[in-house]
Amino acid sequence: MRAAKIGHVPRLALGLVALLVVGACAKSTPEGPPKSLPELKLAVLDAVGGRLFYCDPDEYPLPRGDRIESARQRFPTIEADTSSYQAILEHEGLSAGQQFADDQLIAINDDYKQMQAIELEPEGDGYSFELLVPKAGEESGSESVAGTVSPSGTVAIKSRGPGRPLNCPICLARGVRIATPQGGILVEDVRIGMRVWTTDLQGQRIVGVVLEVGRMQAPIGHQVVRLTLIDGRTVTVSPGHPTPDGRTVGDLMVGDPFDGSRVQSAGRIGYADGFTFDLLPSGPTGTYFANGVLLGSTLWSDPLESS
Repeated sequence: MRAAKIGHVPRLALGLVALLVVGACAKSTPEGPPKSLPELKLAVLDAVGGRLFYCDPDEYPLPRGDRIESARQRFPTIEADTSSYQAILEHEGLSAGQQFADDQLIAINDDYKQMQAIELEPEGDGYSFELLVPKAGEESGSESVAGTVSPSGTVAIKSRGPGRPLNCPICLARGVRIATPQGGILVEDVRIGMRVWTTDLQGQRIVGVVLEVGRMQAPIGHQVVRLTLIDGRTVTVSPGHPTPDGRTVGDLMVGDPFDGSRVQSAGRIGYADGFTFDLLPSGPTGTYFANGVLLGSTLWSDPLESS
């Protein structure tokens, strides 16, 4: 009996030792040093195929010249963003002191624009993401890709699914105040269920309830309209935002009648506040008051048109 026990114990012990060694090796293998946020975004971009389905600021709301012209115009901005610039140079195998060829400038510009469209949400020690990418074999279709990226840049794709239409920002600027029975509230603070002022079919002010809210990341280079009426009201909103009479804010010209007044100015300015916002109130018109100016909602669809 003693000999039998002695014979079995070493094999069991060796097995345990082997498991411990394997576990120790697995735990002691480092992932690598942590990367900067721009480096993580580029790692994600590579992992999803190197191309996003996104609102390209050189194409939206209007094309801005050819690709090399756009790249040259944006290059000083990219170069001033030191951490992003260095990450792009390393990613493309370039150095800061060299003379860039046209195709290299275009690659730098494309990387930078897409990095601005990648939003990484903190999750555990790393980040999570959900992006739209072009669907293989289709010119305009998209696919949704979700996953995580570790601090060292290891990307794990968790799921792929159907994409959705590309909704580029046509909403309100951050800081615009929405009229409610309790007073003005910042558009970024509006939540579903809140009571806001809207209008009925005769244009009379009535109380509505917020049914939906929207938030859209504004791409680099996004422009908004600073609309000012001759009675002093002013609001800042994307050019494509609808007006109650079926136009867009970008259509408005100086002197045009609008909301019981006339347009004093409607100049376009750069927007760098991250996101634009919108809301949908209940009622028959989908309208609301933004800084006292009556506007439509991008989230509203006319039931008469859809019937």
